[in-house]
Amino acid sequence: MKQPFLLKKTPADVYGLSILMILLSLLIAWTNLYNRPTGDLFVSVYLDNALIEQHSLYENKDITYLQDDYPFMLGDLSIQILDTRIRITQETSPLNICSKQGWVSQPGMPLICSPNSFMAVIEVAQ
Repeated sequence: MKQPFLLKKTPADVYGLSILMILLSLLIAWTNLYNRPTGDLFVSVYLDNALIEQHSLYENKDITYLQDDYPFMLGDLSIQILDTRIRITQETSPLNICSKQGWVSQPGMPLICSPNSFMAVIEVAQ
């Protein structure tokens, strides 16, 4: 019967792993600080895969899209832009999953409501 191979920890292993973890933490911090988008941010609103509106992310406002204007939607849908974040505040869908997504503030992160064919994305002006 073979005996299991035992690993022995030495002080050099502890120092090497500690240095590696510090370097990895610095790399993550550097990418988060210096890879931020430059330029003005705006919200692009898509309904049924077509761009319909763009709004500045720096203006606080509530916007409602009516079912009368977009008949393929299940009901009226409202979004809120507040403090450079967006969210769906009111919508009609099974289980109201769309409004449970919460706030989105990162550029490129979509806010999606599939039953209503709705999507809002924060984008950077070039």
